[in-house]
Amino acid sequence: MDAKEYFVLAQKLAQTRTEATIRSAISRGYYAAFHFGKELVEKLGFRLSKDASAHDKLYELLYNAGLEPAKDTAAWLHELRKRRNLADYDFKQKNMQTYQDCQYDLVRVAGVINFCENYSSEPLRSELKKGLSDYIQKAGI
Repeated sequence: MDAKEYFVLAQKLAQTRTEATIRSAISRGYYAAFHFGKELVEKLGFRLSKDASAHDKLYELLYNAGLEPAKDTAAWLHELRKRRNLADYDFKQKNMQTYQDCQYDLVRVAGVINFCENYSSEPLRSELKKGLSDYIQKAGI
């Protein structure tokens, strides 16, 4: 499956503008962003686990790659994950229900996707790969 399908689904769900579809849009949007990031990192030769720790590891790698756009993307992923957790698990959280909040999240998702698409090609691909390699070597992981 192509992660972009989750993004398209998130956009469609948001248009319905009910609390349930907005929460679902936030969730699907996060997973679109996560899978784009995961695919990029793995295409560069770095493996992420198949369990929940992959979310934190993706954040850590991008945040510490030494590139400001990667750091920004990591921060967006982190915030989107927090919002996804609230949307899926905290039904008392009230700032999940507005279309405007959801649209802001989907803009972040689009930003993550854009970063991943841009850094999938040269010369940015090599910059990111070097930054990730340098971090892994320095951190000893």
